Amino acid sequence: MDYTALDKSLQRQVISPVYLFYGEETYMRDFYLNRFKLLIPEEYRDFNLDILDGRETGIETIVNIAGTLPFLSDKRLVIVKNADFFKARRKGQGKNTGKSEEGTGNGDKVPDTDNSEESGEDRSGEDSGMKVLEAYLADPSISTCLIFCSDSVDKKRRIYKNIEKCGQVVQFSSLRNRELNQWIDSRARKLGMIIEPQASAGLIAAVGNNLRQLSSELKKLACYTSGAKITASDVKLMVSRTAELNIFDLVDAVGGRDYKTAVRMAREMVSGGEPVIRLLYMTARQFRLIIQAAGQMQVHPYVAQKCIKQARNYSLDELKRCMEKILSTDADIKTGRQEPVLALELLIIHLCEKG
Repeated sequence: MDYTALDKSLQRQVISPVYLFYGEETYMRDFYLNRFKLLIPEEYRDFNLDILDGRETGIETIVNIAGTLPFLSDKRLVIVKNADFFKARRKGQGKNTGKSEEGTGNGDKVPDTDNSEESGEDRSGEDSGMKVLEAYLADPSISTCLIFCSDSVDKKRRIYKNIEKCGQVVQFSSLRNRELNQWIDSRARKLGMIIEPQASAGLIAAVGNNLRQLSSELKKLACYTSGAKITASDVKLMVSRTAELNIFDLVDAVGGRDYKTAVRMAREMVSGGEPVIRLLYMTARQFRLIIQAAGQMQVHPYVAQKCIKQARNYSLDELKRCMEKILSTDADIKTGRQEPVLALELLIIHLCEKG
C-alpha cells in the first residue's frame, strides 16, 4: 500500500501488528511514525516506546523487545530504523543479523534462498536470527506494533513475503507532478493560506520535491505574506534559490553564448559553497533534459518549458558534443588532470562556442 491507504486505515483505527516502511520519502515516513507514537499515552510512552537501529541491534534482541507486554498501556510500539536485512544481498555478504557487514565491493547480487547449505557459507548465526524473526512473524504479539524502516527492499526475499502475510508493507515514494502540487496546496491550506499555481511552480523549481524543505519554505512564506494568498513574487523574494534553480540561468547564459555571464555565475555558485562536481552533474542533467525536450519528459511542467526553450539554442549534434565534453571534463577533474575550477570555466567557454 501507499501512505494514503495507511492514512485511511489509521483513521479507522485499524492497526496491524507488523509494518515495513520503505522508500526515499523520509518526511512522510517520519510523519506517520509520529502518528503511531500517539497510540501510546504520553505519560506511559517512556515505558512502551522503543526506537532501535537495525544495524546495531541483533534480530533476537528486536524480537525479545517486541514480545514484551506493554506497561499500563494497550500497545507497545517498536520502531526499527535501518532494517537492512530487507535489502538485496550481494556476493560475499552474509545475511544480516542486525549489524552491517562489508561485501566484496563488486556489487553483484545473489539469489536469496535463505538456505546456508545451498550457498555453501557458514551463516548459522545469521540463520538463527532470521528463524527467530520468522517465528515471531508467524504469530506476532497483538499488543505490540512493530515497524521496520528501510530505504529499499528486495521483494523476492522470504522475510519480505512474511511481512506481507502478517502485516502491512507501505511504500513511501517521492511525490511528483500532480500529487506534488496537491500536497503543496493541502499544506498551504493547513497554514491558512492559498498558493497560486505559478507560486507553486516556482517553489518546486527552487526546492524540488523535498517535502521537508517545501514544508519549511511554506511556513516561512505563511509568516511573511500579509494576506491569505502566496504569490509567485512572494516565492521569488523569500525562497532561497538553490543550485538547481540557478542552473537554469547558467544554462540560459550558455545557450545564449554569453560565456562571460555564465562564468561569472559559476564562480558565484562555487564561492557560495557549491562543489564543482555537483555543478558538473547538474549541468549534465540539464543538457540531458534539453536533449529529451522534444519528447515526453517525466518532470514538472515548469522544468519542461525551460528545457524546451533552451533546446532551441542547439542542434542535436551540438548537444551530443556538449555532453561528451561534460563527461570528459568530469573525468579530468576526478583523475586530477585538471584543476576543478579552471576545468569548469574552460568547459563553460566550450559550451558557449558555436559549431
